[in-house]
Amino acid sequence: MRIFVAEYVSGGGLVSTPLNEIPASLRREGCAMIRALTQDMAEIADVVTPIDWRLTEMFDHNSVDIRPISHVTGIWHQWIAAASMCEKAIIVAPETDGTLAKGVAMLRAAGIDVVACSGEFLRVASDKWLTAKTLLSAGVAHPVSITTQDQFYFNKMPVSARYVVKPRDGCGTHRIRLYDDLAVARSEMASDEICQPMMPGRPISIALIANETQFCFLPAVNQHLDIESCEYEGGSGPLDDDGQRRACSLAARAVAAMPPMMRGYVGFDLLLGDTPSGDTVIEINPRLSTSYVGLRKIVGTNLAAHMIGIANDPIASIVPVESVRWTADGVVSTSAEIHASNA
Repeated sequence: MRIFVAEYVSGGGLVSTPLNEIPASLRREGCAMIRALTQDMAEIADVVTPIDWRLTEMFDHNSVDIRPISHVTGIWHQWIAAASMCEKAIIVAPETDGTLAKGVAMLRAAGIDVVACSGEFLRVASDKWLTAKTLLSAGVAHPVSITTQDQFYFNKMPVSARYVVKPRDGCGTHRIRLYDDLAVARSEMASDEICQPMMPGRPISIALIANETQFCFLPAVNQHLDIESCEYEGGSGPLDDDGQRRACSLAARAVAAMPPMMRGYVGFDLLLGDTPSGDTVIEINPRLSTSYVGLRKIVGTNLAAHMIGIANDPIASIVPVESVRWTADGVVSTSAEIHASNA
């Protein structure tokens, strides 16, 4: 079997942008995800991967068929050409400007079987305002949200010490801004942004994998965020049993509220409150996220095999609680390694 695996930033999506102008967080997280995913996929299939020609030295050419991407022709045409002889494709791309949905649609239109969610699911999950309206109307805990065009929830905005302004279609922490004053946040909010109260709670994530025969939640893990910038710094896990139950319960309610259908890897960013009544869905990511680099060390199976539907063994944690940590650039440590480095 030949599988096409691509990540937008490392795969040439920003090939016309000087490397020093690409946000460091996007570059390092993109490279971490594609390295981990191609390593897992190479254990079960022949892998074809497009890579920005300036980044090819960062990847193992022995186990993966690297296709350098240049700025000569559009990225989608180059991706389609590379994927044309593959049975399936997995792509990781930002929601910004509809990039993920466009990439999935372009490859599917070329007859390529892209392991991804339906177009309607991608449309709602890629727009944080549509996600908010969908979840809130279904009674799923989610921050009250407003845009410059729609102030319906303004009078329901809870008093908060801080307010978050972020792009409706943002990826990661790019363009996220924090404000102490709601009036200032509203006045500086652009037409393509939303404003939400900063909710209290412990940031965690949980992901699921869905294929033709299986729908399974992966172990929930912590997210480590910079308190001032909200920038992702890595994660740790797995959570304890109580955290797992609460994360699964909340994510399942979010799944039920969203359009059908899910396929591949979907991540949920959550906050766990002091009690279950304070648990909140923050975002839904219809694609692979950086926590994959840690999850593959937490579970006792090849997650890539589950994504493409050739494995059906149980997905469960095989390590103790809080025994695996990882950085945003993909460096993973186990509890034994952490203790040794601190000794």
